[in-house]
Amino acid sequence: MSTHEHLQFNLKESDVLVCANVLIVASPKHAEAIDWSESSDALPGLVVLPCENTAAVPQSAAEAASLIVLEIDPHNRRSMDRLGELKRKLPDVPVVAALPDASVALVRMLVREGVDDVVSLPFKFEELLETAADVMAQKRNKRHGDTRLAPLFAVVRSIGGCGATSIATHLASALGENDNSGRGVAIIDLDLQFGAVADYMAATGRGSIADLLGADERLDEELLRSVARPCADNVSVFAAPDAIMPLESVETDRLLHMLDLVRQHYSYVVLDLPANWTSWSLSALTAASSVLMVVELSVASLRQARRRLDLFASVGIEGDEVQLIVNRTERRMFKTIDVGDAAQTLGRPVLGSVTLEDPLVSTAQDQGLMAHQLNRKSKFQTDVRTLAATLSARFPAGGPA
Repeated sequence: MSTHEHLQFNLKESDVLVCANVLIVASPKHAEAIDWSESSDALPGLVVLPCENTAAVPQSAAEAASLIVLEIDPHNRRSMDRLGELKRKLPDVPVVAALPDASVALVRMLVREGVDDVVSLPFKFEELLETAADVMAQKRNKRHGDTRLAPLFAVVRSIGGCGATSIATHLASALGENDNSGRGVAIIDLDLQFGAVADYMAATGRGSIADLLGADERLDEELLRSVARPCADNVSVFAAPDAIMPLESVETDRLLHMLDLVRQHYSYVVLDLPANWTSWSLSALTAASSVLMVVELSVASLRQARRRLDLFASVGIEGDEVQLIVNRTERRMFKTIDVGDAAQTLGRPVLGSVTLEDPLVSTAQDQGLMAHQLNRKSKFQTDVRTLAATLSARFPAGGPA
């Protein structure tokens, strides 16, 4: 079965998409570039409206559509105003943006403007068909109340060895301690080559995120539960694979789909990310409710943190979306760098600081324990619990409605 036939079959099987009325609003050059004759079976009721990307969309045509594909020039204010006006008048109609080149930062900006997805110009019919199927499926799930997602906290390191995994595991533990929903907290180890979350939390089992990323259409709640490794404090671990997995083997769409599924079934989700940056790990950050960068009060850590912040800004992750966690702070009479200096140097708010408590933390991790399981008065754990309380107050627990 060809790709086109497969997509057409799926559309016919969907009670949402069979009668979908898709309106394509595009410049004459792009509207006339494709032979739309083959679309009559796959997209019943398709209407192609040639007009310039600043011209108003006729109200009658827009109201009759169940999905609108709109050509956009993101550098033209009138074109963006047209998108905004369309979303104000018809907030419940999905809109897919069509444009020649779409960087991650641009896609992120368009999503903030209300766009549901993006397709490339010139049009490719199979891409358009697949995108229409995805967007309409998302609309159906939203109607059924299945898309309420848990807050996602992405923990990233400024420099190797700064304690980001220790923060991530103890943060998941602290969030789980106060979760009374019955759903629990998930921590996902995305460090595919050196991940140690399962070891730090004594989470035994055989499955890993590799099973989820390779599942294709078999990815569902049953598979999710079979891979999750339960451990203490109401936390489930989605472990890194036992064998080293090439970073380039991860497909971004599959990763984001997996994250959405996990977020549908847990109250909070914590990500532990690798030190090396790829397109998929940056995409995971764009899905996060908050990016938590772990830094130390050292020149090397702050310098590398600055470089990472510049990288994040290049894909649209900036401002208060990124918050600092200052790890391994010490009470010393004479300090060359303090927490305030870190915030001022990096231009980001400090969520909180965590006390240096060695060898307690490293000893606990070697035994697969949390710091408070060795010392219930652990200052490290107390500080992380404060971070968890701040985050949970700002981002109420999610999961199924």
